[in-house]
Amino acid sequence: MKRLLAILSLALALTGGSAALAQVGAPPLRVKVLLASDPHLGAAARANHDTLLQSLASGGPTGGWFEFLPTGLEAAGFEHCTISLQDPRSCASSLLTQKGATGATIIVLASGEGEHTSWLCVGMAARPHSLERQIVRFDLSAAVDAVSPQRRDIRAAAADCITSAGAESGW
Repeated sequence: MKRLLAILSLALALTGGSAALAQVGAPPLRVKVLLASDPHLGAAARANHDTLLQSLASGGPTGGWFEFLPTGLEAAGFEHCTISLQDPRSCASSLLTQKGATGATIIVLASGEGEHTSWLCVGMAARPHSLERQIVRFDLSAAVDAVSPQRRDIRAAAADCITSAGAESGW
């Protein structure tokens, strides 16, 4: 038993222990995500929505589920979908098609601030994969507060929103 532990210790030392342990986990999902915020939101709320999204990135300070890839799309082209008289989901989905989006491209339509915040995650299909999981309502302040007891659950729900929209896009 001591010999096995000595061999493992030597192997970890030679391979750079932390790098070897980091390889044990699943790799992050690679996904194209565009955050499009309600155009009526102030700069602070927009920044908080972006902070939440970036907290889901695998390379971020809190670790996450995704490796975000560029979409090649402009957020401004989708922002009106958050306040459109048309169904926001249909608006974003049809714009993805019109703009020739490829792969698992996801639009996160962010609305509200404080306790009245929501994300609608939209993929490329005409119909949602799991509508109840692709709409998340939460307290934006709690989502970006590192010590909030709600933060972990909000981040998990936001990640689930993106993952469900990815399934809609054909992952």
